[in-house]
Amino acid sequence: MTDHTPPAAVSTGVRRWPVDPEHGLLRLAVILTFVGGSILSYIVFTLLFPQGDGGAVNLLGVAVAIGIAMLLTRAVEGGLKRRWPSGRVFEIDGSTIRLTGKGTPTEIDGAQHVNVLTWRFTISRRTRVPKGWFVVALALVQNDLYLPVYTFMSPDEFNSLRLNSHFSTLAPAKQKDKGDLRLAGQQRRLRTAEYARWNDGGELSKDHFIEALDALGREFPAWMISE
Repeated sequence: MTDHTPPAAVSTGVRRWPVDPEHGLLRLAVILTFVGGSILSYIVFTLLFPQGDGGAVNLLGVAVAIGIAMLLTRAVEGGLKRRWPSGRVFEIDGSTIRLTGKGTPTEIDGAQHVNVLTWRFTISRRTRVPKGWFVVALALVQNDLYLPVYTFMSPDEFNSLRLNSHFSTLAPAKQKDKGDLRLAGQQRRLRTAEYARWNDGGELSKDHFIEALDALGREFPAWMISE
């Protein structure tokens, strides 16, 4: 997964990070680029190097077309990530923590008490993120309002995360609790937070997620997790 992360914006008293660097429309554009690039490259190759058997598939042309389309897609994806943000941002503005972009912004008052939930789970099948990587998530909870942000990390990246010991493993929903009431309660809270992340969570790049953790720790030491 290529990371073309734009820098976090900094203004007076405000820290701001772009959310959803690989948003849905961008992914659609990348897919269309690959498909269109493959077809166009194949047509051009077969015109330049026609095959004797009429109607037969030019296997070399297919291979070349896919290779060219992959290179083209990688270049286009990098440019789009830099120039086509989702419009959503995660920001710390004084004592206000805010996730914007989907309707009404979600806001947490950092001057009041905030519950912090942190968890991770393993990606079990390959999508745009390699199988075996982790979803690493943080939710700030206040008055039944959830503000979730998350990122993707390889196991090695997670192991080097300074606060990794705070991120509990989210058990599969089908896994039965084994009589430990405290653990069962923790898992219920994490599943509620995961539901909020799935529906309205903000994806940050790995570097921005780490920056946000550090910024929250500096600004709100009274309730933010720490070493």
